[in-house]
Amino acid sequence: MSDRHKILLIDGMSFLFRAFYASAWTGGYRQTSQGVYTNAVYGFTKMMLDYIDLTRPSHVAVGWDVAARETLVRSQWYDGYKSNRAAPPEELIPQFDLVKEVTDAFSVPNLGCPGYEGDDVLGTLSTMLAEEGHQVVIATGDYDSLQLISGQVSVKVLKNGGKHEHYTPESLLATKGIKPEQVVDIKALMGDASDCIPGCPGIGEKTAHKLISEHQNLDNLYSRLDACTPKLREKLEQNRDQVYLSQKLATIIRDVPISYDHDEARWEYEDGRVREKLEELEFGRTLLSRI
Repeated sequence: MSDRHKILLIDGMSFLFRAFYASAWTGGYRQTSQGVYTNAVYGFTKMMLDYIDLTRPSHVAVGWDVAARETLVRSQWYDGYKSNRAAPPEELIPQFDLVKEVTDAFSVPNLGCPGYEGDDVLGTLSTMLAEEGHQVVIATGDYDSLQLISGQVSVKVLKNGGKHEHYTPESLLATKGIKPEQVVDIKALMGDASDCIPGCPGIGEKTAHKLISEHQNLDNLYSRLDACTPKLREKLEQNRDQVYLSQKLATIIRDVPISYDHDEARWEYEDGRVREKLEELEFGRTLLSRI
């Protein structure tokens, strides 16, 4: 038997928030008879099982954010990082712990590290596992993870309606005209309002794509500023430090000090333990039938 495995890495926060808002917009705050909110956990569990059915992995693990914004490594580099994030809805807050009880019942490791984000956990794991010769599939709602793609690592980006986009190095080049290592440099130029990454004022997505396509990377671009129009050159020169800071903020960290046990991530679980947890949450026959 080959010792090379297929590992599904799930972006926990991405799944949980998507599951919450998919039901919340209809007013569907699912609750148990005791009044415990479970709509996000129910949706998360269904999505996790859907992606396991889709990818047929031998191993599964979930990466989580485990720190407040103020304590993130990136907040130390840049005080404004994610400063626009509102507090999560009160119906969702109790479900952060509850969802980990469900994944734990499935014997799926919940992995996180103070100061780092789920992306960093997945970046560290995917890089380590790929180096060991395993095949890795990352399931996330975040296009930032496209920088992690390689011959051993593919990314499924969640879309509305239960759909997703599947990316490999070849499909990324075919659909977006870029390589995985160029994802960060494009974001460094255009910035990202959702994460408060400043980028270069006056440069949008189209110009950022064009510049990186022409020059391959940020360092080449800055060594060839004479090739740019005077107006563009001025913008890039004036905001050089901010652009390189944005590059640093956008780069997924791949050496997070996390503890990962490959055997514990094997996709095996005790039916009775899972059934007991799902019945406790009153998840009903549809989900129970999948156990």
